[in-house]
Amino acid sequence: MISHTENSTISIDGLPQESNVSQNERVQQTQIVRLITGSGFSNIVGIAMASIWVGLIWKDLPHEVLSVWLGVMLSLFVYRLVAHYYKLYSDDNKLAVDKYVIRRWYLVSIFLTGAGWGVTSTLMFPYNELHQIVLAFILVGVSASGVTYSSVAWVYYGYVGCVLLPLMLRFFYTGGEVYNALSAMTGFFLIVMVMAVHRMYKSSVAELELSYKNEALINVLTEASASLEKLNDDLQGEIDHGKKIEAELKEAKENAEQMSQAKGEFLANMSHEIRTPMNGVIGTLQLLEDTRLSSQQTEFVDTAHKSADALLAILNDILDLSKIEAGKLNFESIAFDLRLIIKDIVTLYTLKAEQQGVVMVQAIESSVPAYLVGDPTRVRQVIVNLVSNALKFTQQGEVTIKAELVGTNAENVNVKITVSDTGIGIPQQALKTLFNAFTQADGSTTRKYGGTGLGLAIVSQLVEMMQGELGVESSEGKGSQFWFIAKFKCTDEIPKTSSTEVAANKSLHLDAQVLLVEDNPINQMVAQKLLEKIGLKPVLANNGVEAMKCLTEQTFDLVLMDCQMPEMDGFDATRAIRKLEIKAINKYELPIIAMTANVMSGDRERCLDVGMDDYIAKPIQREKLASVLSKWLS
Repeated sequence: MISHTENSTISIDGLPQESNVSQNERVQQTQIVRLITGSGFSNIVGIAMASIWVGLIWKDLPHEVLSVWLGVMLSLFVYRLVAHYYKLYSDDNKLAVDKYVIRRWYLVSIFLTGAGWGVTSTLMFPYNELHQIVLAFILVGVSASGVTYSSVAWVYYGYVGCVLLPLMLRFFYTGGEVYNALSAMTGFFLIVMVMAVHRMYKSSVAELELSYKNEALINVLTEASASLEKLNDDLQGEIDHGKKIEAELKEAKENAEQMSQAKGEFLANMSHEIRTPMNGVIGTLQLLEDTRLSSQQTEFVDTAHKSADALLAILNDILDLSKIEAGKLNFESIAFDLRLIIKDIVTLYTLKAEQQGVVMVQAIESSVPAYLVGDPTRVRQVIVNLVSNALKFTQQGEVTIKAELVGTNAENVNVKITVSDTGIGIPQQALKTLFNAFTQADGSTTRKYGGTGLGLAIVSQLVEMMQGELGVESSEGKGSQFWFIAKFKCTDEIPKTSSTEVAANKSLHLDAQVLLVEDNPINQMVAQKLLEKIGLKPVLANNGVEAMKCLTEQTFDLVLMDCQMPEMDGFDATRAIRKLEIKAINKYELPIIAMTANVMSGDRERCLDVGMDDYIAKPIQREKLASVLSKWLS
């Protein structure tokens, strides 16, 4: 009995296919469909042979027997004809019938038809020899026409066995040489037909199995193609999404660059606009300090000077932070004396500390090398920030600067510098954000201590740029310890000290022709008075056009050039001067010194690139001005 089973998938020959049971079932069902589809002619031949046989022996056997036999054969034929005509066996039949039941009974009808023909050799075998020969030919023809059943080999085996085995046995039972020969011939024909059908069946099964494997392969390839297409669609979607993100990032980058540029331009403009009046304030205070003042006036000037210096320190902190964020803060690598730097800082803050009742202490271990290589300005800036911060929060006790050696190798030494105080200390929750910009331990509007919160943020960034490490240990009411470890190279080179230069500048007196190019009247007055203190009487020019006119009318030893001026700025004026190859009195190229409030990253380089020889930043410090003039007028 044939039954229908559901399909399941496993891997056959490396391909995802149906299971062996389902594969065999599918092949068998296909073979049955082929059998039914191709058996139409065999059915017609069979019913025609049955009609001929009944007509031939109608007179020899009872009519009732022949009628029943023919009726049964005809009924089986009609069933197969209806199933065949209406395609009740196919997958797309439109009637509410079970195709598997139709197929099953179709095969049963074939067996019954074969059994019906077998009856002719047992119950309907004629006595007339001619009729026997005719019956043999009919049964052989029916067996031959049944080859269309070869699609299902076991069906054909059963059919042809039912048809010919009774005839073969009948011949053998009858006996005699002729009948024995006929029996042998029938058996031989039966074997030949079985072998032929067996080969046809094997070939058909092999063809179907290969077809289904190819079909499975095609299905796999189709699924793989669909999957690949889906992956391509997903990949295209990812690419489109990536392009969208890239475009958004590019737009965001451009916006950020524009904002950064706008921020830089704003800072540059604000710095210039603030430094220009500050130059007048600090310069005037420096001039005022050299006049005869009462003790009260001296106190007022000193207070004003400190306030101006505090404002300048805040402005410098903001600019330093901006340079650090832009990655444009450059570090020098020169020899310096760490002991001298710490000594100068202690000297600088001793007076302020004594006024607060605080003692300044320095402790430098002997193992610290005498001379190091690094950026002394940035080292000084870090220590100054830490000392200033310690003094701010210490009302009594001491502030100590300690330097010690914590590591050495063949090329570098690691120096740890600690600034400790006995002040109010820092709450633990504030330590986490202590080094963030614009953050203070006490952020309330009623806080006792001032400040912008930039000092420690700049310290943190500077130490990081020195490839160092920064830390803090603090307890409320017991003071704080700020420390940093920085890596330096050792050197035997004796660094130049600034104390000698400062001392020389105080007694400096020069005699030279100087052209002062400045558009701001207050800054003109301040610079003119500072130069007169050194013994110089400058010629004034309000812009680059007037400066060019002055240079064509007389010869100068040096030009002090502002950068931002109306009509012709300092950059264009310098280019014009260099183009004319104007010489100084001493026949060498005329020195041009930038004296400007442009102090952003790259401003000094821009001045040097257009042909200026040196650079002085506003507000002008008397010592710095004297040092530069001494350098170029000596």
